[in-house]
Amino acid sequence: MLYKVINILLTLLFALFAYFQLNDPDAFTWAFLYGFVAVMTGMAAFNRYNLAFLIPGIAIFTLYFFYLTPGILDWIASDDNLVGVEMTDDKPYIENTREAFGLLMALVALLFVLAQQMWSHKLK
Repeated sequence: MLYKVINILLTLLFALFAYFQLNDPDAFTWAFLYGFVAVMTGMAAFNRYNLAFLIPGIAIFTLYFFYLTPGILDWIASDDNLVGVEMTDDKPYIENTREAFGLLMALVALLFVLAQQMWSHKLK
């Protein structure tokens, strides 16, 4: 029951994230990625798991996170804050770091779904 509630909350949260991306210049990419997480957590809420999508999804989110890692390192080396700082052409690491943290949250949610699937399969 607890997993169902958590998954429903994650579904609503990532659906909201996807909605908020609609005004972004790269809206399609981020609405799709967050929407994917919303679908996976929504399916998990009803004990429906699709490893054929989940495993490649985890791989893609992981690779994309590592692709953005240099931006995180640049941000760490700077004195900039992530909140309240506007991304400019001379500070692309601000947006890269924000995107990387979004990917990290999504990746944790997907790994949570994978752990549930593995646990439920082990119990059967």
